[in-house]
Amino acid sequence: MVTRLYIPWNRLVSDLWFSALIITIYMLFLSILDDEHLLNNLSLPLGIITVPGTAISLLLAFRTNSSYQRWWEARMVWGAIVNDSRSWVRQLMTFVKTDPKTKDVVIEMAFRQAAWCYSLARHLRKQDTLKDIGSLVPKDELPKLMKSKNVPNSLLFTQGKMLRDLYNEGYIDTYQLVQLDETLSKLTDSMGKCERIKNTVFPSMYTLLLEILIYLFIFSVPYGLVETNGLVLLVTSLTLALAFLVIERIATYLQDPFEDKSSDTPMLTLSRTIEINIKDELGNIPLPDALKPTRPHVLM
Repeated sequence: MVTRLYIPWNRLVSDLWFSALIITIYMLFLSILDDEHLLNNLSLPLGIITVPGTAISLLLAFRTNSSYQRWWEARMVWGAIVNDSRSWVRQLMTFVKTDPKTKDVVIEMAFRQAAWCYSLARHLRKQDTLKDIGSLVPKDELPKLMKSKNVPNSLLFTQGKMLRDLYNEGYIDTYQLVQLDETLSKLTDSMGKCERIKNTVFPSMYTLLLEILIYLFIFSVPYGLVETNGLVLLVTSLTLALAFLVIERIATYLQDPFEDKSSDTPMLTLSRTIEINIKDELGNIPLPDALKPTRPHVLM
C-alpha cells in the first residue's frame, strides 16, 4: 500500500509502453499529414468528438469509483480484523480463569490469532500460507495445517475447539463463551468478505467494452483537430490518450486489492502490527520489529 504520494511509474510504463508506442507513431504520422494539409477532407467537427468523449469519461468515472469501492471495502475489512484480533485476546485474558494450565492455553490461542492474520494475508495473495506462522503455532499442529486446503479456516476451527474445551472444563461461563464465539464469528465473516472480494471478478465484458471505446476515441481525436497545426494535434491527442489510458489502468489496479502490488491493502504490515499488539498485551515476550517498506513509499 502506498504510504505517501507515489505514482507507480515503473508498473504503468511496463503495462502501457506498447500501446503508448503505437498511439505515438499513429499520432506522429497524422501530425505530419496535417502539416502537409492532407487531412482536410477527413476533418470532423470537434463536437462530434466531444460527445463520445464525455460519455466515455462518465463510464470511466463509474469504473474507477467501482474499483475504489472494492479497494476501500478491503481496507475496512482488514481494519475490522485488527480490532477483532485485539478484542479476542483481551477477552481471553479477562474472561478465562487464571491458573498455570490456562495461562499457556491463552498464550497459545493468542499466538494462533496472529498466525491466522499472517496465513489469511498469504492465502489471499496465493502464497505459502505457512511461511510466517512456524513460531506462532505448536509444532505438532503444523503437519495438519500442511494438509489443509484453507489454513486460515483450519486455524479458526482449532480456536473454536479450544474454546469449547475451556467451557467444558469450567474456565469460562456461558455468557463468556457467547462473547468469545461472537468475536470468532466476526473473524470468520471478515475472512469470507476478503475471499468474496478476491474471487469476484470485475465484469470482463464491461472492461472490454470500455477499453474498445477508449481506443476508438483516442484514434478519432486527431480528426477533430485537423484545422490546427501538426504540433498542436500531436500534443493534444497524446495528452488525452495517455490520460484516458492511465486512469483506466489505475482503476484496474484498484479493483484487485489483494495482489501484492503497491496499491494493495498492506496485509502483512497489519498482521505484524497485530502480532506486536498481542505480544505486548501478554507481557514478558520479545516483540518483533514492525515491517518497513520494501519499496519506496510502499507497505506490504
